[in-house]
Amino acid sequence: MNSSQPFVWSGRVFFVLQALGILACSDLTNLQQENPGQILADDLYAPANAGLLVDGAIGDFECAFHRYVVAQGVLGDELQNAFANSTNMEYDRRTMPTSGAYGTATCSDVQFPGVYTPLSVARASLDAVVGRLEAWTDAEVSGRVGLLGQAAAYAGYSLLLLGEGMCSAAINLGPELTKAQLWQEAVARFDKAASAAAQASDGLTLGLSRLGQARTLLDLGNVAAAGASAALVPAGFSWGAGAAAGGEPRQQNIVYIHTNESFYSSVDPSFANLTFGGQPDPRVGVIITGQLGSDGQTPVRKQTKFVDRGASIPVARAQEARLIVAEANVAAGNLPGAVGIINALHTAAGILAYDGTGRTAAEVLAQVREERRRELFLEGHRLGDLQRYNVPLTPPAGTPYRTSGNYGAQRCFPLPDVERNNNPSL
Repeated sequence: MNSSQPFVWSGRVFFVLQALGILACSDLTNLQQENPGQILADDLYAPANAGLLVDGAIGDFECAFHRYVVAQGVLGDELQNAFANSTNMEYDRRTMPTSGAYGTATCSDVQFPGVYTPLSVARASLDAVVGRLEAWTDAEVSGRVGLLGQAAAYAGYSLLLLGEGMCSAAINLGPELTKAQLWQEAVARFDKAASAAAQASDGLTLGLSRLGQARTLLDLGNVAAAGASAALVPAGFSWGAGAAAGGEPRQQNIVYIHTNESFYSSVDPSFANLTFGGQPDPRVGVIITGQLGSDGQTPVRKQTKFVDRGASIPVARAQEARLIVAEANVAAGNLPGAVGIINALHTAAGILAYDGTGRTAAEVLAQVREERRRELFLEGHRLGDLQRYNVPLTPPAGTPYRTSGNYGAQRCFPLPDVERNNNPSL
């Protein structure tokens, strides 16, 4: 794509300089930057380019998010590898070496979805833009505060996902950070984003910030605070990571490519033919094709949630917020409140009501968790939920894998060699 060619993503038109993405990915992969401001060429960091810089950094996040959804689905229990390639099998088998593609693959890669580098590029790009917007003045940049809110919100999501997906991570050539430390960094970004969005009267970014904060607080174990933040998200709220059917792979929905086009991955059988009260659950649509993948072992099961390469993937939406409130209700002993939320979701989906009569708190919480599994299918939540709820690994570690080797016990992506070998702090 040349520098003057626009493309439509999430209903907006971005004029993204190709140089931005090239410099970002190269510097991050080689780990040569000394601080986030070094990732993009300094002469591009001018107030006149503020909107372009924010759009380019958001594009980095959207590309990273599409890849994260696939990678966490294969490592978790939403997707299975169906392709005859050892690297693809490592994701699915939970036996990824620290030199693996999850650490080094970039936004140009589709078959092997990168996690660490794309999310780190996005985080660093967004933090760099936030720093510049804080230094510039309103006179220099029209709508500066609103742009600041957007960039900070996406930076928060980049850190949130690094915390959910990675076992640990480092930022800005700093020390190795635990999941909790990454989430604390995310909370700081969401706080900054919410403050800026409120000042700019930007309701969409405010909703994104509050839901991101709620999700992060839930990860940190602060269920009550998570529920309080999620309760502020308005009904009908939705924010997606857009895609374009044409153009380069970084712009496309790779969930669709993996499951419905190239058959790198297949929907896990645990998500096929899901029902409630004997009725099919339309939130998890799966087509059983009767074919086998190129590995000769895995049945090809297509998903129906995303219809083409240009389909947006939700990053945050009101249904997630309501489920966080439901979980907080259970923790507070308000079981009728949680049941009411479950049934509102069932009504919207056109399925039978959940009967909460006589249910214990443990039973209602189990149903809330099952609602998350279905409602948020292939939206990048499942791996985090497997960790947070300590869901047993299926198949268990040590079970023979379909093609070769045995399943491992990985529940997150280990800190990759690309960071350990190049970060002087480690």
